[in-house]
Amino acid sequence: MDKKKAYLFCKFLHTEMKKIDEDKWYEGERRKNDPGQEYIVDWINKNAKNWREAWEASKCQHCSFWMYCGHNLKKECDNFKFDEKENETGEKEEENKHTKE
Repeated sequence: MDKKKAYLFCKFLHTEMKKIDEDKWYEGERRKNDPGQEYIVDWINKNAKNWREAWEASKCQHCSFWMYCGHNLKKECDNFKFDEKENETGEKEEENKHTKE
């Protein structure tokens, strides 16, 4: 996996974990107790596929503010700012390919 794909995958995992934690907290508030690890497994089984599809369709995956609001998965956002780290990781990978040849 190249560095850009690895960076995007780390962003995806971070935002998915944030969403799971947020949903778990809301469920705990509703129940008035901690739903535990089984809630997390259940969330993954029920939501992971749709979450990935929504992530891939959202602008959040390419936004520099992804850590703050990426778990909201917006297709359009007034606060969108392209994440320059994506270019940096991609450019470095390209430089490495050319120097190895």
